[in-house]
Amino acid sequence: MVDLPKLDLTGFTTILAGFIFLATGLLMLVNAMSTAPDPVSPFAFKLMGFVLALVGVILLASRDE
Repeated sequence: MVDLPKLDLTGFTTILAGFIFLATGLLMLVNAMSTAPDPVSPFAFKLMGFVLALVGVILLASRDE
C-alpha cells in the first residue's frame, strides 16, 4: 500500500486556498479574454486573474509538509 503524507489543518487549508485562487484566476483570465472591450476594459480583469493564479501557485508550492 502507498504511504500517503498526513496533512494538518494548516496544510489542508493552504492547499485548498491554492486551488481556489488558481481556479478563480484562470476563470477570470478566460472570461476577460472573451469579453468585448466596449463596456469595460478587460485589461484589469486579465491582470487580476493572472495575479490570483500566481498567488494560487505560490500557495500550492509553499504548503506545509
